Amino acid sequence: MPNDKAIKFNVADAGYYRVQYDDASWALLVAQIPRLSEADRVNLLLDAWALVEANRAPLAQYLSLVDQVVNEDQLAVYDQIIDTLVYLNRLFAGDRVRPRFQQYARAVLRPAFDRVGWEAKTGEKSGRASLRASLIRGLGALNDSDVIAGCRSRFDAFLTDPASIAPDSRPVIFAVVGRYADSATWEKLHRLGLKTNSTEEKQYFYDALASALEPRLIQRTIALALTDELPASRAAALLPFSARQGERPQLVWEYAQQNMKALLVKQDSFGVHAFAARLFTFFSDPKDALALERYAKVNLSQSSAPAVAQAVAEIGFRAELKERLVPQLITWMEAD
Repeated sequence: MPNDKAIKFNVADAGYYRVQYDDASWALLVAQIPRLSEADRVNLLLDAWALVEANRAPLAQYLSLVDQVVNEDQLAVYDQIIDTLVYLNRLFAGDRVRPRFQQYARAVLRPAFDRVGWEAKTGEKSGRASLRASLIRGLGALNDSDVIAGCRSRFDAFLTDPASIAPDSRPVIFAVVGRYADSATWEKLHRLGLKTNSTEEKQYFYDALASALEPRLIQRTIALALTDELPASRAAALLPFSARQGERPQLVWEYAQQNMKALLVKQDSFGVHAFAARLFTFFSDPKDALALERYAKVNLSQSSAPAVAQAVAEIGFRAELKERLVPQLITWMEAD
């Protein structure tokens, strides 16, 4: 096999496996990225990120690859990047590195959003609307002030003219508005959720409520789980959704402990055993794993053991990943 030719395995992401290339092969392959299909670019991103998670490659390898693939507005490529950046943003919540990370991540995504814009253009390519929605989602989560302001102004227009927001953009615009909502905005979203007869729209509005970062609004949102405003299955999902999006899982867990009996009534037969543990999968401190184990020992049945073990493992994984990636990220940003 020639040592100066790029060889790509798992062409078009056809197989369910990961590939780790040696440094020389990786460099040759990255040099060929302009010639690779969208599927192969996504495959490389997925492989690179999986290797970072497994501690088999540095974060810099993934971030360097991101820099190489954002020159074309490919939906699947950006979806993978956005999912990873949003995951890291949530992982770094409360850490001193987060503002700098958000600045870096916004710089990655913003050029594509500036090209796509807020509104559909005549003759727009298929998939452009989905890319627009993904970029709004990502930049909103990453605290982009222009995107937040744009979502708010469009939400205000929606209140008087619902047709002013394209259907593809509504879920993400509502979610960004809900994430940074004040009490008055929360009330507006809540009223819309109560008023609509559309099951789909109701989900958008309640997801927006559950995206709130403000602690008082988180408390108001999760209390809705014990009302009759939502079907039982959706009410049951409100707390874990808020724990993830609102970035205050401890607040959600405290409420859950106080109202556990009533909340479990909302669960199906499987959810009863997994509910408490599911609220812990967004923690990243080993002490929280110990807290779950202590709670489970006293309050949960043996049927909950698999869910508890999975949550404990997830907390350990997140804790190790965060500890490992923060110094790598600082080094990357300082060298950039």
